Amino acid sequence: MNQVNIREVAEEIELQTEDTRVLVDKIDGKVFQISEEALVDVEDEKDFSHLLEWQREERHLAQHILENETRYVQLPDCSEVDEYQMMEAFINSLEDDQIHNDLLRSIRGKGAFRRFKDGIVTYGVRDQWFEFKDEQYRLLAIEWCEENDIPYKK
Repeated sequence: MNQVNIREVAEEIELQTEDTRVLVDKIDGKVFQISEEALVDVEDEKDFSHLLEWQREERHLAQHILENETRYVQLPDCSEVDEYQMMEAFINSLEDDQIHNDLLRSIRGKGAFRRFKDGIVTYGVRDQWFEFKDEQYRLLAIEWCEENDIPYKK
């Protein structure tokens, strides 16, 4: 198997949506997205000859995936990633007590994500947050690759 690019895997874990699956081809190491709709259409044996070319291509890919399930591994979906926990870990990594305490208070209750985003801008730690979050996704991607015996390159 070819190695997957760990940065690409991390980005796909972060950016995927509920209506899309992201898979890794264990043979060629490629990472790609496919819609749930395409997979369901193929499972339900719906006719897709009337669809646009790109939709037909996606259905053919879905068909290939379903016929070769052991070849593909699905990345963790968005429900498996806890960004709230990432925010807490980031806040706990901050050395300035004032920033730490204010941000910790900001993530309690409804609207936590909005208040956190506002707070990191106010305190000038936005870039630190994005570096921290990128590293957390990279570590998650590495852990996933190792659990699934997927070779990777950094």
